[in-house]
Amino acid sequence: MSEKETVSFKADPSQLRGVFSALKNLEKEANTDLKNKVTAISAFTGTKIQAAASSAPFSAQSQRVAQTVRPNKDKIPNITIGGSKARFSGGAVSGQVLFGNEFGSENRNFNGGRRFPMMSPPLNGGNEGYWIFPTLRKEQPAITQAWIAAVDSVLNGWSKG
Repeated sequence: MSEKETVSFKADPSQLRGVFSALKNLEKEANTDLKNKVTAISAFTGTKIQAAASSAPFSAQSQRVAQTVRPNKDKIPNITIGGSKARFSGGAVSGQVLFGNEFGSENRNFNGGRRFPMMSPPLNGGNEGYWIFPTLRKEQPAITQAWIAAVDSVLNGWSKG
């Protein structure tokens, strides 16, 4: 099994209907320009997540999972983490250890070995996480600001002809 997880940075769609409508009608060149700018935002965010892996519990495991972080080419910033790369002892792949590494486990001796850190602290009815989601929460204002600037740049630059 090579599970992957795509993490999208989502805003409230009701607040963005006009933006999404404008993005649907972009010319091909403007669409490509926006996707390139947004891919750069996603790549920057991915490097922040990769850097955070070194300070996570079980950092060797986190860093191996972090090697799979890839930006996606889209109009909305998003990355993919996991997949079948970075095999671990016992044959597990990064996608199979992704969430255990990020959120921990109540049973550290899962499957006879210490595979994951202890469960991360609770947050908003879920768990805080150790390196991926805390980084996303920290970077969200910068991600949003960069995305708005990219959209404004493309809409203003390409609408002038």
